[in-house]
Amino acid sequence: MSTTSTESPSNPAQELGAEAKRLIQFKKDNIKKKDMSACPECATLVNIQANKCPHCASDISEHTERIRIELQNLESVTAELRDIYKGELELNRREASDKPFWLRVKDFWTEPKLLQDLKLVFPFLVGFFALVIFLRENAIGSVFWLVSLGGGFVVYSLFKKWNLFKSISIDLYQAVLVVGLVFVLGGSAIDSDRFWPEFSFIKESVTVQNPIANIREAPNTNSSIIATAQKGDKLTRLETKGAWVKIKTKDGKTGWIHSNLVSKP
Repeated sequence: MSTTSTESPSNPAQELGAEAKRLIQFKKDNIKKKDMSACPECATLVNIQANKCPHCASDISEHTERIRIELQNLESVTAELRDIYKGELELNRREASDKPFWLRVKDFWTEPKLLQDLKLVFPFLVGFFALVIFLRENAIGSVFWLVSLGGGFVVYSLFKKWNLFKSISIDLYQAVLVVGLVFVLGGSAIDSDRFWPEFSFIKESVTVQNPIANIREAPNTNSSIIATAQKGDKLTRLETKGAWVKIKTKDGKTGWIHSNLVSKP
C-alpha cells in the first residue's frame, strides 16, 4: 500500500530567510565590533583576518576562518533574497498593470497589508503636498523648487519600497507624480518673475506709507505706471535694486516702487 507524503513543498525564500536569520544571529554572537571577534581563549578582541591572538598567542585560525566563511555566506544569502524580492516586485507590477483600474481599487481596499501601508503613507503625502502649497504661496522660488523636486524624489523612492504598487502599479503612481509636478510647477511658472530673485526662506512684505504710491514697469521714474497702491496696502517684496523694490500686488501684478514710499523690509 502506497503512502502519500504530507510534507509541504519547500519554499526557497523561506529556507533562505531562515538561513539568513541564523547567519545574522551568528554575526551578532561573534562580531563585537567591525571585523573584530573575541579570542576563544582570552576573550581579547582580534581582527577576523588574524591567525594568532596578539594577547595570548593562541592559534585562532580555525575560529576566524569559520567567521569569515559565515560572513561570506551571509552576503551570498542576502544577495539571493534581494534577487528574489526584486523578482516578486516585478511580477507584482506586471500583474497590477494588467488588471483593470476598478479591480486595482477593489483589491486596494480589501487587502489588509495595503490598508496598513496607507495609514503610514497618507499622512506623509498630505504633509508633503501641504508644505508644497504653503511654499508656493509664501516662499521664494529657489526654496520652492528645492523642496518640491527633492521631496518628490523622496516620495517616489519611498513608494517603490511600499506595497501600494501591488494595486496601484508603478506606472500609475509615476503618472500621478509627473502630472502633479507639472501642475504645481506649471502654475508657478506663469508668475516666473518671483521665482529666482533671492534665496530666502519666506517672502517678505512691505507696507505703503504714502497716501498714493505709483507702481512702475521698470525701476526708474521715466517708466510707465502700471498700477497704484494706497497707504496701508501690503505688497510682496520680490527683490531690491538700488532705491527701488520689486513688488507683487494682491491681484498678481508685478512692478517697481520707490523704497521711500514703503516701509523698510
